[in-house]
Amino acid sequence: MGKDREIVRSAPPEPQGPLFTPQRAAARLQIGERFAATAEVEVTPAGLLAIGGMVAAILLGGAILARAAKR
Repeated sequence: MGKDREIVRSAPPEPQGPLFTPQRAAARLQIGERFAATAEVEVTPAGLLAIGGMVAAILLGGAILARAAKR
């Protein structure tokens, strides 16, 4: 059949809009001279909504288990 050709696919376009713009936060905590902790996070607003949904599901599940344990 002729020449072998390699198919090169382009990367999908990056989503645009306010739900896909990453937000960044950093915190540093120091207690005395011996203890220091740092934390950094980068998440999109859509990711925050997903995290909120997971936390709500966990809390709702805990409430259901607590109510069932009282019976």
